Amino acid sequence: MGKVQAALSATAVGSMGAFAIGAFVLSPSPVEANVAIASNTGIACADCHSDPSDPKQRALTSLGMAYSECLYSSVPGQPNCNIQAQDWQRFETSESPQTVPLPSSAYGRLQSEKVPAELGAGLNRDPAVQPDGSTGTGQPLSPPQSQQEAGPVASPESSEAEALEDKAYVPPAQAEPPLPELPPLPALLQRDYPDCREDHLHLPDPHDKAKNINQCTTALDNYYSGVLTEYRERMNQYQDELSRIYTEKVAGRMEYSAANRDRFYQEMMQEHASSDPEGANMAIYRAAEQLYQADRNYLSDRYCYNTGCGGYPVPENYGYTYVAESLAKLEKPKKIKTKGKASSNKSCKKSRGRGRLLGGIFGSVVGSVAGLDDVGVLIAGAVGAVLVGEIACKLSEDEQEKAAEATFAVVDQETVGAVANWQSPTRGGVSGSSTVTALNTEPDGRKCLTITDVAIIDGEETRISKQMCRGAGQSKYAIMA
Repeated sequence: MGKVQAALSATAVGSMGAFAIGAFVLSPSPVEANVAIASNTGIACADCHSDPSDPKQRALTSLGMAYSECLYSSVPGQPNCNIQAQDWQRFETSESPQTVPLPSSAYGRLQSEKVPAELGAGLNRDPAVQPDGSTGTGQPLSPPQSQQEAGPVASPESSEAEALEDKAYVPPAQAEPPLPELPPLPALLQRDYPDCREDHLHLPDPHDKAKNINQCTTALDNYYSGVLTEYRERMNQYQDELSRIYTEKVAGRMEYSAANRDRFYQEMMQEHASSDPEGANMAIYRAAEQLYQADRNYLSDRYCYNTGCGGYPVPENYGYTYVAESLAKLEKPKKIKTKGKASSNKSCKKSRGRGRLLGGIFGSVVGSVAGLDDVGVLIAGAVGAVLVGEIACKLSEDEQEKAAEATFAVVDQETVGAVANWQSPTRGGVSGSSTVTALNTEPDGRKCLTITDVAIIDGEETRISKQMCRGAGQSKYAIMA
């Protein structure tokens, strides 16, 4: 039987060095064990053991120590120990292996982690190593070369400092500049609106009333073609400026965070949508346009009322002022008999509530108080849209509302002869009525009503006729010519 075969047939469990622990339960003799491991690794025994003939001394070279640490510290995913040892030989051939004693603590710690208790009971102690860590010769074991080369153990403070030094350079944080401001919203001002609709009320002569009405109508038309049209153009420019600010000053600018760029974009788009013709920013414009239409229709009706057009009779005192002036030149003022009747309306200059309506429109106070709905359109119950100034100026605000309700009541009936009476809620001697006296339907579908309003104040009666029309497909009546 050969030497190797005899060694492999042994059954005694002996200490076989750093490479045998955990690999065999029935270990061969020391010399043959090294031969067996070397045959598996391809490493010569002398490369790992300083004295291969007596491995009990546990004197390992640096290569042997490295292989031992790899073998007993293997974890899932760790490279093969044989490959590491071969790499060691490949790159460290210029330096001869050095003798490094292996302490018993390495055997005990590694075996206790890797070998089951029932198998490792006789393997975790080396008889040649004393409990105090010294060899049988009385010399203490030196630490492994890997520990010697590693130097002193770094403190937690130094490790943290080294970790901070290893981090990539991060530039200091810079304060984000403020986002650009949105341009100011164009405004419609109340002072630009020609509030002349009822200036004719204080004039005694119907001819003078008609002349004043023509002047106010011209002022309203100039307001529409000038102020309102120009305001629409300014709103278009406002929307263009919103888009320009975002495109040139915010979009793609890295000095702003992505969150702030997105927030600015959302605000800009909301403001842009609010400035569309049906948006919230155009509510005042829509209300001003509605007011212009209502005032112009009212003036057209009052022009015919004072001149005798559109189905109205010619006033009895039409041109009285000019007649009076002519008679005054002839020194015959006593022939004037209608002076008192013609001047009966001198004290009535403007309808009550007119200023509240204008202030509500141009002050953005929407709602029934201003005669507007929530989107800035004149509501059907707006007093100024259905009452003529000659009667409205004689009534208080609550009386005007009662008179307007009577008008709406007869309009809803659309029947000649329909009558609605009203009584003042505050004054006992004030009452009135509205009566439909004519109904005309034109070929284009336009329908018009002639309504006579009567107001009795302390026994004095004021009677005014008005025409209210609605176009084909429309549901609301308004004072028309």
